[in-house]
Amino acid sequence: MEKNRVFSDGLTQIIPSEEKMPAIEWLAEQMPGGFFIYRAEGDTELLYVNHATCDIFGCSTLEEFREYTGNTFKGMVHPDDYEKIQESIDDQIASSADGHKMDYVVYRIIRKDGSIRWVDDYGHFANLPGYGDVYYVFIGDITENRLASEERKRAEELAVALKAAEQANLAKSAFLSNMSHEIRTPITAILGMNEMIQREARRPEIIEYSENIRKAGVSLLGIISDILDFSKIETGRMELECDEYSLSYVVVDLYNLVQFRAEAKGLDLEFKIDESLPVKLYGDEIKVKQVISNLLTNAAKYTESGKVTFEMKEIERMPDTGSVKIEVSVTDTGIGIREEEMKRIFEPFGRLDTKRTRSIEGSGLGLSITRELLTLMGSDLKIESTYGKGSRFYFTLVQKIVDETPVGVLDVGTLVHEKTGANARKVFFTAPGMRLLVVDDTPMNLQVIAGLLKRTRMHIDVCSSGAECLERLKKEDYDLVFMDYRMPKMDGIETLSVIKRDYPEKYKRIPIISLTASAVSGDKEKMIRAGFTDYLPKPINIDEMEKLMIKYLPADSIVMEGETGSVEEEELKKLPPVIFENDLIDPEKGIEYCGDADDYIFALKTYSESVDAKSDQLKKNVQDNDLEAFTFNVHSLKSTSGAIGARGIFEKARALEQAGKNKDTETIDRDIKDLLKEYGQMKSVIKRIVDAYEEKTAECKGSS
Repeated sequence: MEKNRVFSDGLTQIIPSEEKMPAIEWLAEQMPGGFFIYRAEGDTELLYVNHATCDIFGCSTLEEFREYTGNTFKGMVHPDDYEKIQESIDDQIASSADGHKMDYVVYRIIRKDGSIRWVDDYGHFANLPGYGDVYYVFIGDITENRLASEERKRAEELAVALKAAEQANLAKSAFLSNMSHEIRTPITAILGMNEMIQREARRPEIIEYSENIRKAGVSLLGIISDILDFSKIETGRMELECDEYSLSYVVVDLYNLVQFRAEAKGLDLEFKIDESLPVKLYGDEIKVKQVISNLLTNAAKYTESGKVTFEMKEIERMPDTGSVKIEVSVTDTGIGIREEEMKRIFEPFGRLDTKRTRSIEGSGLGLSITRELLTLMGSDLKIESTYGKGSRFYFTLVQKIVDETPVGVLDVGTLVHEKTGANARKVFFTAPGMRLLVVDDTPMNLQVIAGLLKRTRMHIDVCSSGAECLERLKKEDYDLVFMDYRMPKMDGIETLSVIKRDYPEKYKRIPIISLTASAVSGDKEKMIRAGFTDYLPKPINIDEMEKLMIKYLPADSIVMEGETGSVEEEELKKLPPVIFENDLIDPEKGIEYCGDADDYIFALKTYSESVDAKSDQLKKNVQDNDLEAFTFNVHSLKSTSGAIGARGIFEKARALEQAGKNKDTETIDRDIKDLLKEYGQMKSVIKRIVDAYEEKTAECKGSS
């Protein structure tokens, strides 16, 4: 090969320096990166190594480096990387047609101090006269760049994973929304139809059956709500919605929620409410009830016999914040929890002691949601449990005081009866002359809503699609519109968009309220952003619907009724004087429960007709010592007696029902005679009342 004459032959001479080395070698030592030469065959002996290479390996001298690496290229490379990078080098050489092309590999090395570093390696295969085939290599430490690159890669992978998780979460939310709608829609119809039955039924036992349907429907909704609430908690969208609330009404609602389950299992249900607690508080009533109802429901589910006790007691008044600290506890005599299972009790979808609990219904989310809700309210759930004997779940709750008046003694049974009666009779308002349009793709929902609202005396039109709604608005004028969100072909938001575009004046004037069976967090905000005036979730709560109607209908169109007591007073005047001359019946309670005089008299007739048969049943139950049947029948008598205002029989039946639950035959044998005696007297009392009422009614008709 012709000598390159660009460089002077003097470069191969010894330079005038302390190192006494050829100029070419001196230049190699000045390179900022590592440079070395090793044999291509055999033991990969190192023929030349510059000091920069020694520095990369943490060696101070060339001798130290040669000793540390065994003076071989193989000794330089991390043992786990050598075979792979050598194969890569050989493949690059074999595939290259360019004799001057350099191969490139990246591998790890182990420095003398034991740390692992990354290097990149640019090498070239050549034949060195006198030495044979060799590789000469340039290397550099790229550890920092490598780590930064890996960090960027991890960040990119995390971003991709996060995006995938968000998409999955959106998909889950969409699924939950659809599921919520699909399940809540038929429940809306069931509960709506059931409320119509409660309003129009005359026989007390039918009303009682209907109430059981309502409780079962509410229980089913609770399971659905658990799943949806868990989703909200997972996504951090659960928020407190605080307002003032009545403590006694919360207690009544809790009793209603768990009473049906407890009675079905023959459990004694005890409510102990501190008399000194304030009558009105400020907080998130719904979530407070949800937490406590979860605990009460669990206690009833996991208790086969014995007792469930709910207790609220005042711990501390905090004048500086105007608040009260309350300890809330639920104690049961159920199966208890093993110590080793305590850690798993809050796991979502978990079920402890599956052999004993496999038949118990529920979502498995109650305690998980309860703990998260309490955390949101600044509290924590604590547990005391003895396996096989029972458990106590308790927490403290701080609520602001709205009214410091002590709540006093709460007779839960009486409160439940009074609240049920008040709800059954109340006519909230009327708005004659107002026009309402209800849009829903489910015919039964239309029937239910129209039926529930007929008492308002409004003109109500219904339609089953967005397109039909647009046609109605084109031809008619309305004062209020309730519109379902999920409808085929054109949903509520799409329909609203067309109304905005085609009927802007009507859109500005007419309140349009969204109805949706979806309860996924963010739905309300979504509807308001879309332009709806307000939002009402399904199943429709008729009281909430009527509150919205009062809010958005013209004030001068609304006539409030049923709240001043005038309706009740008018109905009492229709009753004959004889009904007020005995101590067995309280007609005010009867009217309060039944709603009007005609219905009350009908209830009295029905009650009277069953006296003989029910008395015989109770006698036979006692004679046969059939405590289960006795407890059931005396419970039924308690309910029907409460409905007509037969207070004495109501109290006696309640005491005997408790005795039946406690298997207290001594009390039953002692007190049943007094009950049956007073019960028997009711026939003649009711007959005089009914005869007098019919005579009075006939006179009124004759005079008119």
